[in-house]
Amino acid sequence: MRKNRGFQSISDSVAQDKSLSGLIQRAKQLKKLDEALQLRLPAQVRGMCHLANIKGETAVFICRTQMEASKIRMYSRSILHIMQSEFKISVKKLQLKVDLSS
Repeated sequence: MRKNRGFQSISDSVAQDKSLSGLIQRAKQLKKLDEALQLRLPAQVRGMCHLANIKGETAVFICRTQMEASKIRMYSRSILHIMQSEFKISVKKLQLKVDLSS
C-alpha cells in the first residue's frame, strides 16, 4: 500500500516529471520568441496575435477575434518572411486560431 506523504511542492513535482518540465521549457521558449516577434511585426498588426506553437512548417497564432485573424492573414507573407529571415525558422504557412474564451 502506498503511503500518503502529503502535498509536494510544484517545483519538486516538475523536477521529477521530465515531460512536464520539457513542456514548461518549450512554453518559455515560445513566449520569448513571441515577445521578440511582436517587436518586428508590421505596426498595423502588432499585438493582434500571439505565437502559440510551431508544428513542422506551420506557425500557429492565436487571435482574439475573427476580424483580427483576417487582418493577420493579409500580412501572412510578411510575417512568414520575418520568421524565416530574422529568426531562421523554416515555416511555410500560418495557422490562425481565434480564442473564443476572451
